[in-house]
Amino acid sequence: MQDEKILIELARLILPSGFVENFKITSIVSNESDVEISLDEFDNIPEEREEHRVESKGFLDAVVVRDFPLRDKRVNFRVRRRKWYDHTIGEYFTNSYDTVYKGTRYSKEFAAFLKAIPGDISPIGPFA
Repeated sequence: MQDEKILIELARLILPSGFVENFKITSIVSNESDVEISLDEFDNIPEEREEHRVESKGFLDAVVVRDFPLRDKRVNFRVRRRKWYDHTIGEYFTNSYDTVYKGTRYSKEFAAFLKAIPGDISPIGPFA
């Protein structure tokens, strides 16, 4: 149990805010220039639908979210959200999370950092 707490705390340091509570890490792949962390949404049924008969219908296609580099490697999160079917009202739905900066595929924190850097960012290196 102590090992799990340590890993969760490490994940909190690496993942953007809100990811640890809503997604589980399913894989981590690293090469010379990139780190790719795959995440799947937990079975998070929204409170307003807890009284409904809701069924998971798998996952939507993964969305790639860019984040701060780690050890001079680009970091990409491959995020899969669940698709749900609400039998009570007869409609599909997904949960939405406020983790990506509007109009980009960057985490909110990384986008705020990039906006604060004066000038252009080189197309080579971990920020590319």
